[in-house]
Amino acid sequence: MLGKIKIVPTLGGYIAGSADGIVTVQGKPASRKIWLLDAQTMVVEQVVTSLRNGHYMFLGLDPAKEYLVMVRDYKKEYEPFVWDYVKPADDLTIAEQQALWQSWQTK
Repeated sequence: MLGKIKIVPTLGGYIAGSADGIVTVQGKPASRKIWLLDAQTMVVEQVVTSLRNGHYMFLGLDPAKEYLVMVRDYKKEYEPFVWDYVKPADDLTIAEQQALWQSWQTK
């Protein structure tokens, strides 16, 4: 589930957890909430939950902005993990981004 997302169709930027960027707990893929904040204002832009396979995706982002991505452990066993000043990718069309997200649903 992508959660509540404000997707602006004219903005094709995205941030996705794939390869080494998936959410893990003790080295195994995990489902956790992930916050996306504007790196300048620290305003929360989106909150999503990663899939059980650790993949996540934030869509409809401004490729010119920088973001802070933070995942927290609801079990309170681990400190939050944060990626700061993340620039969205814009190498995929919106249709390709949606297809990528759908491909992760079955993994």
